Amino acid sequence: MKFSYLLIFLFLPMACSGGTDPSQADVPRSDRPRTSGPPPTIRFEKEQSRSALVPEILDLDLGSMFQHQTTELRFPFEVQGDDSVKVTNLLASCGCTDVYLEVGGESWDLAKPIPGGAQGAVVGTFNSRDYVDRKTSSITLEGNATNFPLRMSLHAMVQPVFSVLPRQAKFAGILSGKLRRNPNPSRKLQVTGFQPFEILRWVDLPDWVRIEDLGETVANPDGGETHTLEILLDPETPEGRYSTIAIGETSLGHQVTFQVYAELYGKVRYFPNRLVGFNLVEQGKDPRRMMRIAASVDWLEVPSPKVSFEPTTEHGDLSFDVIFDEREAGKRWEIIVQLTPEAPLGRQAGNVLVSWPEESGIQSRTFPISALVRAASP
Repeated sequence: MKFSYLLIFLFLPMACSGGTDPSQADVPRSDRPRTSGPPPTIRFEKEQSRSALVPEILDLDLGSMFQHQTTELRFPFEVQGDDSVKVTNLLASCGCTDVYLEVGGESWDLAKPIPGGAQGAVVGTFNSRDYVDRKTSSITLEGNATNFPLRMSLHAMVQPVFSVLPRQAKFAGILSGKLRRNPNPSRKLQVTGFQPFEILRWVDLPDWVRIEDLGETVANPDGGETHTLEILLDPETPEGRYSTIAIGETSLGHQVTFQVYAELYGKVRYFPNRLVGFNLVEQGKDPRRMMRIAASVDWLEVPSPKVSFEPTTEHGDLSFDVIFDEREAGKRWEIIVQLTPEAPLGRQAGNVLVSWPEESGIQSRTFPISALVRAASP
């Protein structure tokens, strides 16, 4: 086989079309007649400029501005060198719009040569509509200058159209109804707009909260205006947790928003506010969970509750022990729920019921509790 391949290799040049004519073997290559037309021509086109486009600034600090405001961007430059330069592309990141070139005070098309020594500017607009807090954007120039691609940056601290301090009206640990010594608890917020404004109306405000503009309007040096709002709870609001987003329509065409949160207590409080489940437990273990009950205020004395357990699964009554302990008469109690070592495999669940004498005016509560019992490890 090796001998056969050698024969093919030796005779291949003579068998292939386009091989060397034996009669031309001793003729220098440069003197041989051409058989396929003129040789290809290689052209060199000078696209790279020897000049640089040099901006006066690379980082532009716009300072502080309000959301939805726009401001002009201007990066002056000079073409340093005798060659002209071309800017073929202007790449603007988010926030920069309407970016274009200006040379000698006139708008300049992309890819149009800018003469050496010419002065101009990269011009655009920064729109802060979609941003809050610190915002950085950039404009990148592409073309044939020696220092391209060239990136120029801008920075701004964007304030919202309306800033609210504090950011929410929070009523924590407030007694409900007649227990409250101050029947109308309130919170004050400072709302600052980037221009003078009026709050025209509040949208879908729930019954448990009321908002008033106190008329304490202050004009700010930057042209904005600050209003003081008072947020009040309805004195008839029962105990419970409440939360809403207050939305106000304003004369500026933009909404002012903030959160209102309230946690109103009755005569007693629960710590924690729910019984924590046992999750996955090995059979034979006896973990426990605890809940404390206390009078909401030290000067209040309430009757003792009745605590019972109601199973919600087949063997729930065999799976949990509920211990009720009065720590201080009329003031503090503890509920301990313990999973029994004999709890059957599978999910076990029930409800711990805490009921109060009717004359106490305290709402009864139901606390679900559950456990998933698995076989003990070998």
